Amino acid sequence: MKVRVSVRFRGREITYPELALEDLREIAEELADIATVEQAPSLEGKLMSMTLTPSRPGHKKAAAPKAEAAEKPKSAKPAAQKDQPAQEAAPEAPADEPPAED
Repeated sequence: MKVRVSVRFRGREITYPELALEDLREIAEELADIATVEQAPSLEGKLMSMTLTPSRPGHKKAAAPKAEAAEKPKSAKPAAQKDQPAQEAAPEAPADEPPAED
């Protein structure tokens, strides 16, 4: 089963075809694990379209990252917290009082 993804330009939208091309490329990236681009995005009049086909049925890319995640031991603190020094919390002024002037 093939899928055609189309963007129809209305009015002055045709002056910015690069925006539609960017959207179609994003769609292709999001679906890269389950589909491949058969026909690259092309502009035909006021319609830009591309064709996607399913990836090979026995080939799954999404299963590999899950297996790698299971092998890694979990540490007590996330990496972002290890690298950053502890920050002291500054006292905040109450919201209903105006800030003090010096």
